[in-house]
Amino acid sequence: MNPDGSSIGALITGKAFMADVGAYFPVSVTLRGDVFEAVFMMRESDLGHRTSGPYSEQRLPSDALNWAQLRAGMGMAGCFTSFRIEAGGNWPRIHIALSGTSVRGLIVMPEEVTAEAVNAPYLGKWQDQASSDIRIGLDYLAGWLSSCHHEAGGPAPSIDLDLVYRPLDYEATLAKYEQRMRELIPPVRPVLELRWRSATPAQRRAFVKNLKGARKTGSRLDRRWNYPLGGIEVEAPR
Repeated sequence: MNPDGSSIGALITGKAFMADVGAYFPVSVTLRGDVFEAVFMMRESDLGHRTSGPYSEQRLPSDALNWAQLRAGMGMAGCFTSFRIEAGGNWPRIHIALSGTSVRGLIVMPEEVTAEAVNAPYLGKWQDQASSDIRIGLDYLAGWLSSCHHEAGGPAPSIDLDLVYRPLDYEATLAKYEQRMRELIPPVRPVLELRWRSATPAQRRAFVKNLKGARKTGSRLDRRWNYPLGGIEVEAPR
């Protein structure tokens, strides 16, 4: 678990972990209480000379091994890190664990990530900004949770969180840009979907105070607030 065993601590550590991994494109991010897990897409230029599979425990991918070995003694998010190379298929996977926490990461190769995996019509340069936007969203959420805990008291609030990519009607937006710029325009919008695991009514009211200007979304059975935050949106129950 994380040092303080809270969603707040997991978000703070997870955000720092994402930055230290190398600002790779986040395919998925989940938080369950204080368990933070993320899947990243490796930047191909960071691997140097690429190897090809199939791999095995007797034939580990040297490109992935070199990447992990260069970072083994550095630590991430202020924690000791351990690496494990998964080599059972055509492309290696790099598992990362942060000692003393429930923060985990999985780095997959670019060939393994399809546009469909993130609900997008295409992949491209727009992915380069996603990691920064998502870290900003996590930072704000950690601050809002800390604030509502401080204001309302009680045990620390606990949440579940999922990063999802939703389709975006971007045709009209693309028309405003030159062809060479269009690859930078995201065809999806990243959304952090929050659900309460445990929080007092007072904490939830205090949290909503941060969502000034949020629009109401969802069905009668799942009413939600949607709050735009730069290049990302945060959704929370009403």
